Amino acid sequence: MLIGVLHCIPDADDPGQIVARLASAVPPGSYLAISHPASDIHPDGMAKGAALMNRSMAGSITFRPRDQVAAMFGDLELVEPGLVSTTQWRPEPGVSTRPLPGWAGVARVP
Repeated sequence: MLIGVLHCIPDADDPGQIVARLASAVPPGSYLAISHPASDIHPDGMAKGAALMNRSMAGSITFRPRDQVAAMFGDLELVEPGLVSTTQWRPEPGVSTRPLPGWAGVARVP
């Protein structure tokens, strides 16, 4: 489970490659879960929030768009409902939710 972790890894350290190495080390049939702050949901607010956090923290964080988070799954098969806003990951039936600025997905390791 890579929940609340990958945004702490800068692009220069190739988080996708780190995920690929982790996925290659687990047994077939395992699952990989990723959640990641989104840069493309409420983008203005997220950019301001990231800038504020990066000014006030010792390390920096990177919020990423959906396509970059999706690429971190590589060739793994995403399970339904795929890579979606965190509030859209199997919501309670009949409960209306608005998208929160984060991506969430689970994939099966072949």
